[in-house]
Amino acid sequence: MISNIIVMPGPAAINLEAVNTVARSFGWTVDIAHDIRNVIAAQSQQNTAALLFHRDAFPSCSWLDAVRLLRSTLPEVRTVACHGFSEPFDWPELSEAGAFHALWLPFKENEVQQSFGFIREAEKRLAESSEKVPLLVPATVPAMDLTALQRIHSDQSRVAATDAIAANRVLRSTV
Repeated sequence: MISNIIVMPGPAAINLEAVNTVARSFGWTVDIAHDIRNVIAAQSQQNTAALLFHRDAFPSCSWLDAVRLLRSTLPEVRTVACHGFSEPFDWPELSEAGAFHALWLPFKENEVQQSFGFIREAEKRLAESSEKVPLLVPATVPAMDLTALQRIHSDQSRVAATDAIAANRVLRSTV
């Protein structure tokens, strides 16, 4: 399945030329979303590699609130905050909230290339780790000895026999 990059610019003036150029080099498409519903619809059609967004796409939200909203709505999508150079921006706080990366506006092709490289590497590592999921057996489970298994089987047999006797008594009393 081809991956896509979704951009949520809001009213911010974002030149997408660098995003489109770099996305094509990764084999990705670029979609514009005007709200969360557009993002969810696009994601249902294609695998979303990342969501690039500007806080202005969420008029009543701070940067932190926007990241939290996106992570709670789309937990598996990597979010990339796109901000102006002089904009107040607390990266450690956004990273802790779940933002994957950040890009300065206006976009520079080499910076977009680097960010998309991080996204591709994260996708690759996730795919590799899901292929290598080992069968986990808890080490704390004690091995049962043969007599314990026989005792359990014997107890189950007694219960089954008692149930059969009770069922026969009910059948006899109704005949």
